[in-house]
Amino acid sequence: MPSTDAIDISAALRADPALEAACGHLLRRSQQVHNAIWAEELGSELTSPQYSLLASVAAWPGIDQRRAGELASLDKSSTMEVVARLVRKAWITRHRDPRDARRDVLALTPAATLALEDLTPRVQHVQSRLLAPLPSDERDRFVADLAVIARLDTVSDDDPNGDGASSSPLWIPGHLVRRAQQVHTALFAEEFDHELTGPQFATMYVLARHPEISQRKLGALAALDKSTAADIVDRLARRGWLLSHRDPADRRRSVLSLTDDAQRAATAYAPRVEAVQQRVLEPLPASRRAVFLTALTQVAIPSAD
Repeated sequence: MPSTDAIDISAALRADPALEAACGHLLRRSQQVHNAIWAEELGSELTSPQYSLLASVAAWPGIDQRRAGELASLDKSSTMEVVARLVRKAWITRHRDPRDARRDVLALTPAATLALEDLTPRVQHVQSRLLAPLPSDERDRFVADLAVIARLDTVSDDDPNGDGASSSPLWIPGHLVRRAQQVHTALFAEEFDHELTGPQFATMYVLARHPEISQRKLGALAALDKSTAADIVDRLARRGWLLSHRDPADRRRSVLSLTDDAQRAATAYAPRVEAVQQRVLEPLPASRRAVFLTALTQVAIPSAD
């Protein structure tokens, strides 16, 4: 019996213009693509957030931990965790600023400086692979637009070279995708508070369009990793919005569907979700938005035509 779980993700998304045009969904999917390429090129040697923090410390000598975390687009707890790991790895040192005991100043060790000489070209190759679906003459424009979406289009007072934000070692598409997704998450939270998250709405939307699919297929279509999909399924089930039952075509697996209440909620949420997408795109000139979304779709769904 052919698998009832098989699906052409690219074809399914191309057939769904609303999902393809959702900037937040495309950013989340683009980050997954970036993470997969990163894992292929660098393995477990260094994570993208760890590299971002190292690059910040390398570019801004004497930077403190708080500012390094901000530049690397890390929240406070993530910054502390990344710094602790890099200290244990003997790649950075941390000491109190003698002029301000509230500041922890970071510096690269010689081992980290040497490692960055090897890592940086590999990181650049990751970025090249991420942008490979785009025509070569469109890549710089896409990265510039992505920086605007990520709210990094202005010159930073801490720019190491005084050349503007684009001279920063963090002006790379993988970092910009992560930061832009954080912008989307923050705007979604402003609109919905604790009522709903972007991934939860994506789950509801996918199940409304593709009822009675497995959790694995749901995760693939909604751009959710296995643990996130499981958590969202559990949360929506506890709200009485999601049902799970055995697939009549294959009793070994369960399939998911929305309740009537969830269908009505998804319909009611849709205009507010669309408003969030427009707020994400707001800094871009209106004439650039459709072009940007087309390019972002190519990055997020590399096999798309």
